[in-house]
Amino acid sequence: MAIIRNRKSVLRISGVMFRGFRYAWPAVYTLIGLTFLAVPWRGERKLVRYRGTFGVVGPAVERLLKHAMVPGGAVAMTLGHTILAVDEAAFYGTWTHEIVHVRQYERWGVLFVPAYLTSSLWVKARGGDAYWDNPFEVQARAEDINAQGHC
Repeated sequence: MAIIRNRKSVLRISGVMFRGFRYAWPAVYTLIGLTFLAVPWRGERKLVRYRGTFGVVGPAVERLLKHAMVPGGAVAMTLGHTILAVDEAAFYGTWTHEIVHVRQYERWGVLFVPAYLTSSLWVKARGGDAYWDNPFEVQARAEDINAQGHC
């Protein structure tokens, strides 16, 4: 067993381990998102890799998102490190919002979906909108606005 005496080496190793954990903790959802590439739906699907995320785009995904829980459907949705989007323009156009959800998955891991759904139910029970008033969505919209410099 090698002894690491260099502080930079220790920091580099711990950084790699942390990065690995960030991907492993929500990996089940990332894999679920990636399975949309293999589903034998009509229509093309394409995998886009961008800044640590995977995008699955195409008409098949568009049909899925049309029936999302948002009134009128959605143009993008995040599962772990996978962003499902109706097309590449939507993937890149919503990326600053969706990356907030990716970070939420990294923080909450396998507990993210139950936490998100529980938040939606709690908000709905208190008279709010299950999507628009969900704290996870509120955070994503706020950080998206700040990232784009509209504040």
